Amino acid sequence: MKKIFPFLKPYRKDLILMAVLCVISTLEGVFLPYLMSRIVDEGIPTGNMPVILKYGGMMLALAVCSMLCALLNSALNARVSAGFSHDLTRSIFKKATGLSFETFSKIGTAGLLTRSTHDVSTISEASSMFVNVVIVVPILMIGGAVFAMMSDPVLGVVLLAAIPLTFLILFPIVKNLDKLWKLSDEYIDEQNRLMRERLSGIRVIRAFDKEAHEHKRIAFATEEMAKYIIRANVHAGYVNPLCMLVLNLATVGMLLIGAQRIQDPELLAKGLTAGGIIATVQYIALILNGVMMLSWTFVFLPHLKVCVNRVTEVLDLRDDPVEPGDGTLYGGDVSIKGVSFSYPDSEINALSDIDIEIKAGETAALIGGTGSGKSTLLKLLLAFYPPNTGSISIGGRPYEQIGRAAVRDNVSAALQKGMVFEGSLLDNVRMGYPKASEDDVKTVLDIAQMTEFVDSHEEGLNYHLSQSGANISGGQKQRISIARTILKPASVYVFDDSFSALDYLTESKLRKALNRRLTGKTQIIITQRAATAMRCDRIFVIEQGRIVGSGTHEELLKSCTVYREIVHSQLGGEA
Repeated sequence: MKKIFPFLKPYRKDLILMAVLCVISTLEGVFLPYLMSRIVDEGIPTGNMPVILKYGGMMLALAVCSMLCALLNSALNARVSAGFSHDLTRSIFKKATGLSFETFSKIGTAGLLTRSTHDVSTISEASSMFVNVVIVVPILMIGGAVFAMMSDPVLGVVLLAAIPLTFLILFPIVKNLDKLWKLSDEYIDEQNRLMRERLSGIRVIRAFDKEAHEHKRIAFATEEMAKYIIRANVHAGYVNPLCMLVLNLATVGMLLIGAQRIQDPELLAKGLTAGGIIATVQYIALILNGVMMLSWTFVFLPHLKVCVNRVTEVLDLRDDPVEPGDGTLYGGDVSIKGVSFSYPDSEINALSDIDIEIKAGETAALIGGTGSGKSTLLKLLLAFYPPNTGSISIGGRPYEQIGRAAVRDNVSAALQKGMVFEGSLLDNVRMGYPKASEDDVKTVLDIAQMTEFVDSHEEGLNYHLSQSGANISGGQKQRISIARTILKPASVYVFDDSFSALDYLTESKLRKALNRRLTGKTQIIITQRAATAMRCDRIFVIEQGRIVGSGTHEELLKSCTVYREIVHSQLGGEA
């Protein structure tokens, strides 16, 4: 909770005001049975209307005041709850964007989504209950018990005996709720992960007729989640009837004892009155309300504990420290020596003994089949992950010495999935280099073969792109990504399968313009296309995370079986 309480500090004035309003409203509620007893004892037996009207008016005034306090308290409660949720969610999002890929993968996207929505909502609900539990419950229970003892000590003792009995019944119910809520939340994460996989890969699932298999996976996660949620709610559902049973039995017992006592002339002579018994029974209702609130708090605490631990787990993650680079550009020499790498929690290497040397100004291709390790190597080249063994250097400077910020200054990459954000075309391209002028943006868009697209819309560079580029084609997304990449001044330019959605004619035009733009710069092209790789100065062939061949197109046709198979499968006799 140490990580959560600071988020309530900006609202401490509202919380203090809420506490004051709760105190006033609750004390008024506690005082009402006393006024009712005065009416029963002093007004009704003698038909004294002034006394009845006097105490009745006081009760009405207290009820109206209590209602106004409750309304204002609800408004403040809503504001605090909404603000607290906003701040906590924003903090989780900020933390997530500052994590390294290695740290991020420990929780995953699905887990972060659940923590920033479901768990934050649960904690927010608890924050709205916080003042009521801390302020209202003690006043109701202590005030009710004190007034009950003042009205009739014997009946008060009966009432006080019922309260610990209620909590004794609650203990075994609450005991196992923690584990049930933890398991249910874990399966909510799993369900989110499976749903995201299904939605993002729905075309592939349908293409391979795997709907039934995916349905089974999601159904299992949903059934397990539902099983634990139902168990937890069933256990929690025992609370209300059991508490009502105990306290209502106490009420019946008090009425029986009160009926016998009021018939005793000695007790009547000592001041026992019907109003006192009625007031004591009404105090039972107040105490019942307090006990119910407290019992629900005990039921809610295990779930709250799980949610707090899950959110705290995110907030406690170590940020990825990246100091801003100074923009210094080193040489374009790229050296990868003896690099091996495995993803966190994986026992199998994704890359093994990678050795690559690329001279400044060269255009090198990295070719291989799906899952061979091409994109993993790019992640290491961009310093998303550190290699397990070996070293990577640029311009003769090892990554460990220059830091990630300097790496990002020197390496500009167009990733496999051309990411487009909602906003203007100009803003999307400028994201690569915010200082660029409109003329610079037009130049790189022309190189990316997007001029015709820009000229075909009245808005030009201000053409609005939908979220994820829903209103443009896959090839146009890739060309925007390429334009964004080459707009940025860098020493090395990497294109990760960035031409896959382009037809051969468009790719040919783009590559010619690209080579003119990047003359003297190092280019690394990651591709599955032999036609793209064969135009490069050097080609590196990767299979199952290992470099199995390197050289020119002609050299590899003679020396590398894997490359020869790729070329013949794609180009046939044209190779």
